[in-house]
Amino acid sequence: MSINVMTIHEGKMMIDYAYPCMMAEKALKKAHDAVLDNDLDAAIIEALVAMSEAKLMLSALRHMKAMKEVKERK
Repeated sequence: MSINVMTIHEGKMMIDYAYPCMMAEKALKKAHDAVLDNDLDAAIIEALVAMSEAKLMLSALRHMKAMKEVKERK
């Protein structure tokens, strides 16, 4: 599982949503490959990793939405 990746965009620090998205995709592919190899334990682990990464992405998106709403109120 990744951690929230902070990046600087237009001079402002922000949470990167793309990295956990890519890691979730990678974990889903690994899960799929593990199922094809009949390694269901590995598939379950990779599915859990994908869910964790997707949760990090969701957190970043919610943060981005909140920042957008604050900006729009000004």
